[in-house]
Amino acid sequence: MTEEMPVLVVDFAFRRELAEKVEGNLASFCYQCGACVGDCPAAAYDPAFNPRQIMLKVLYGDAESLLGPASPLWQCTNCYACYERCPQQVKPVEVIIALKNMLHDRGQHPPVVDRVIRTFEETGRTTPITPAVARNRETLGLPPLEPVPVAEVRALLGDEAPAEAPRSPPLAALPPGQGHRFAFFPGCLIPARMPAMEVAIREALDRLEVEVVDLPGASCCPDPIYFKSRDKADWLAVAARNLCLAEDLGLDLFTNCSGCTATLSETVHLLEDPVLRERTNSRLARIGRTYRGTSRVRHVVTLLRDVVGYEAVRASVVRPLEGLKVAIHYGCHLLKPSAVMNVDDPDDPHVLEDLVRAIGAEPVRHRNWYLCCGKACQDEDLPARMMRDLFAAVHAEEAELLCLICPTCFAQFDYGQARVAKRFEEDFHIPVVYYLQLLAFAQGTPYDRLGFDRQRFKPEALRRFEAAGP
Repeated sequence: MTEEMPVLVVDFAFRRELAEKVEGNLASFCYQCGACVGDCPAAAYDPAFNPRQIMLKVLYGDAESLLGPASPLWQCTNCYACYERCPQQVKPVEVIIALKNMLHDRGQHPPVVDRVIRTFEETGRTTPITPAVARNRETLGLPPLEPVPVAEVRALLGDEAPAEAPRSPPLAALPPGQGHRFAFFPGCLIPARMPAMEVAIREALDRLEVEVVDLPGASCCPDPIYFKSRDKADWLAVAARNLCLAEDLGLDLFTNCSGCTATLSETVHLLEDPVLRERTNSRLARIGRTYRGTSRVRHVVTLLRDVVGYEAVRASVVRPLEGLKVAIHYGCHLLKPSAVMNVDDPDDPHVLEDLVRAIGAEPVRHRNWYLCCGKACQDEDLPARMMRDLFAAVHAEEAELLCLICPTCFAQFDYGQARVAKRFEEDFHIPVVYYLQLLAFAQGTPYDRLGFDRQRFKPEALRRFEAAGP
C-alpha cells in the first residue's frame, strides 16, 4: 500500500503580506543552495536555527512556524554573513527582518524591543540621558547633549501632527591645506555610557587636524537591531532625517559605532532606488525635509585610513606601544555587507591591524576573529558560547588586550565577560579597548582620562608606557 504524502497548502496571503515589507519579497529568488548556512554563527552554535530552512518556509508560505510562538527568527545574530554569501542576492537577514516586522504587527516582539522603541519614541535616543550622564560629560569637558526634537521624529512615525523643522546653515569650506572637517554622528551608547571614548575620539582627531562638527538635532541612527525589526520603513525615514542634518551643513559625516555606520550607509544604499526614495521623502515632507543623497557616511577608522592616512597617524604618536600584543575584533556591521559598507575585504580585512601597527603595537589575528558578539540574538545560551570561544582564542594567543571599534561589541565583551566566567568557570580576564582609546593614549592622552577605570577589566598593560608620555 502506497503511503500518501501530506498535501502542502501555500499561504499566499502570508506571502503577499511579506512582499509588502521593505525587501520582503527577496526570498522568491532563493534556489536553496545552502550558502547562507555555511558561515551562519547561529546555525553553527544551534542547529535548530537554519536560514536556508527559513527561506524554504517562506517559499512554502508556512506562516504558522515562522510567525507562531516557536518562531526561530530571534535566534538570528544579524551578522549579515548570509547576505554576503548568497549568490542570488536574496539577503536572508533582510527577509528575516521583514518577518520580524510582521511579528511586531502581531504584537509578538521580545520585551527588550518594546523597551528600546518606547525610549526612542519618548526621547529620540535608545539610551536615556540622565542627570548623572550630563554631569559626567561636563566633568570630562564634553559638550552637553542637546534634546532631540522629538516632535519631528514622532511626525515621521505618524504619531503627531507635522512639525516645522529647523535648519542649520551650510558651513563655508575650509581653505586648502587647513585640515578636514566632518559632521560627527555620535550615536547613543558612547555619549551616554562610554563618554571617555568620545574624549578619545575628539582629542585624537584634533591632533590629526580633523575638525569635528557636532550635528544639531541628531537622534538615534536608529538602532539596526531592535528598531529595524519593528518597521523598516520607519527605520529608513528616521535614518534619512539624520542624513538630512549633515546635508544641511554641506558635510560628509563620520560615526564612532559600527551599528550607526551600517544604518546610515544602508540607508544611502537603499535610497538609490527612486521608488523607495520617493516613498521616504513623502514622509520627510511631513517635517519639511527632503533627502538628496549628497552626504557620504564613514566610520571613524576609514576616516583615519582614507582621509588622514597611516603616516599621519604614525607621526602623531608620542609613546609608541611597542611590544604590546593586541588581539583584533572587527565585528560584523563594519564589514558586511561589503557591497554596502565598502570598508574592507570581509574575509581578509586589514584596516584595524594596520591602524594598530601605526601606533607601534603588534596586532594578533586569533582563530575566531570573524565571530560576531551575538548581541542581536535573543537566546541567553548561544551568545555566551560564542563569546566563550572567542575569549579562548584570544587567550591562546597570549594577547594583552582585545581591540575593537564598536561600542555594542565593547559592552558585550566587557560586561558579558563576567557572565561567561560564571557560566563556564573560566576566567579569561581580557581587557577590552576601543581603538580610539589606544590611539589617544599613544598620542599622549593620560591613562586616567580615557575611562579605563570604569571598565570591568582594566588594560593595566598600558601602564608600562606612561613613562614615555609627554
